[in-house]
Amino acid sequence: MSQTRDEEGARVEQAPSQSGGTGGSPPRWAWWVIGIVIPVLGIAATVWTTSAKTPGSAAPPVQTPHTTAPGTPAPSAPAGAVPAVFLGVWEGAVSDDTGEHHRRMTIRQGKFGDEVVTTRTTSTATGSTIQCRGTGTLVAADVGAIELDTMVTESIPSGRCKSIGEQTLTLLDENRVRYQTGEATGILTRQG
Repeated sequence: MSQTRDEEGARVEQAPSQSGGTGGSPPRWAWWVIGIVIPVLGIAATVWTTSAKTPGSAAPPVQTPHTTAPGTPAPSAPAGAVPAVFLGVWEGAVSDDTGEHHRRMTIRQGKFGDEVVTTRTTSTATGSTIQCRGTGTLVAADVGAIELDTMVTESIPSGRCKSIGEQTLTLLDENRVRYQTGEATGILTRQG
């Protein structure tokens, strides 16, 4: 009899550990709780640290490119190497060793090496009217000056115009630039 009681006592002592009590691994429901609570705590910690940042420490907003409907003016000048103050139409008298000529330059935005200017020069210095049209690429630019390399695309009458090559426009104020080449100089004013 005493031997049977000892065996029963041993069985009773082992019973709690088999059912998930103090002596063995946690019960299945505990793993489910751990599997749910830990991710929820991680999400809560992320939300809390993100919302606790000061306004000055926030990352700068991402700027996305935008398009403008055809015929609608763009809100600002497109990115490029030409300083915004030079964009637009400039006109004025330019003098060289043959006399005075009327020069018109239309400057648009672009990168170095891009065609950024169209030119039109009218001259009556030789007694007859000569019209020269051309284009120019951007060679150099900074806040106060741009350098262009121009070439003639049309001469009226034919053969009367020659390419000038490099020309520099130096900003005098927001409405005036000094036009200069090796042979000619003048002041051009902003139109419109």
